[in-house]
This record gives sequence, C-alpha cells and structure tokens, in this order.
Amino acid sequence: MSEPGQEIELDLEQIESAAARGGTLDFPRTALSDVIEAVLGAIGAVINWIWIVLVLVIVANVIGRYIFSVNFIWVEEVQWHLYAIGFMIGIGYAILHDTHVRVDVIAGSLSPRKRAVIEFLGIALLILPLVYLMITYSIPFVERSFTRGEGSPAVGGLPSRWMIKSVLLIAFAYIGLAALARLVRVSAFLFGFPKAKAQ
Repeated sequence: MSEPGQEIELDLEQIESAAARGGTLDFPRTALSDVIEAVLGAIGAVINWIWIVLVLVIVANVIGRYIFSVNFIWVEEVQWHLYAIGFMIGIGYAILHDTHVRVDVIAGSLSPRKRAVIEFLGIALLILPLVYLMITYSIPFVERSFTRGEGSPAVGGLPSRWMIKSVLLIAFAYIGLAALARLVRVSAFLFGFPKAKAQ
C-alpha cells in the first residue's frame, strides 16, 4: 500500500503490452523458425505499406467523384484488390506474430503444456491441411484465368484478373510458412526438437 500523497509511477507501454499478449505463450525460438520469421517479417513489413496506398487511392477516388464528378471503375477495382491483398497477407502476419483471435477464456485456464498441445494439433491438423487444399485448388483456378486472358467484366475495369487471383496462392503460402514457423517453435517446446536457441 502506498503512503498518502506518494505518487505511483506506471509504465503504460508495459501494461498495454502485457494486456495485449496476456493470453499467448512465448515458445522457444529455433534456428529454422528464426529464418522463416525473418523472411516473412520482411515481406509483411513491405506489404503493410499497402494500407497507406489503399487510403490514398480511396481519398483520390472520393475527390474525383465528389469534387470533379469523375468516376473510374478501375480505381474502385484497385481499392478492392489492395484490400484483398492486405487482408489475405494479414492473416499470415497475425499467425506469425501470434496476434490472431483466440478463445482466451478457455485457454487461460489451461496449463502451458496443454495449450501447446492444442496449438500443435491445431496447426498440424487444421491450418496446414487447409493451406495444402487451398494451394492445390488455387493453382488451376489461377491457370484458367491466365489462359483465358480473364479481365474485369466491367467496362473500364482492370485487365489480367489472374494477378489478383494469384494472391490466393501467395497468401496461403505465407500462411503455411507462418504456421510452419509456429509449429517448429511449439515442437521445440513440447518435444525438445528442433533444439531451441539460447535466449
């Protein structure tokens, strides 16, 4: 208990950080997970700029429409495409940084080992098979679009629709690699393999 009139100093950044990561487990790092995370982190840092570009495109579209009475279909489609890219890559980025949604009410009452087992099974039995299926079915989807020279059905829309469809492949590859890095770290925690790096 503090004395009356005595000031208590709080580090708000530490409190916010602890609250944000309160439900997560910090699994040991490994050489393999560090390499994967470094590559994906660099890609994610570049892709994060897409949100600034998206805002600028939206502002330009609004100014064009309401001030100059000009509306270009391709500008609206660029907005949709940028949003789709940011959202799809963002899923993998959330897995990489362990900031995705969890049911912390349940997880908070479990031991770290039980939570790690759930994490391991979730990645191995749900995420990685889903990634495999999505990539397997996306390849012919993108190939057909490319072969047909598919473009926007709207007059004045963007050509080469295969480019945005290929984001499915890229995003699920990113998600798969992020999940793999996480699986390697969980594996090091549960089984001691691969060997964890010294902290």
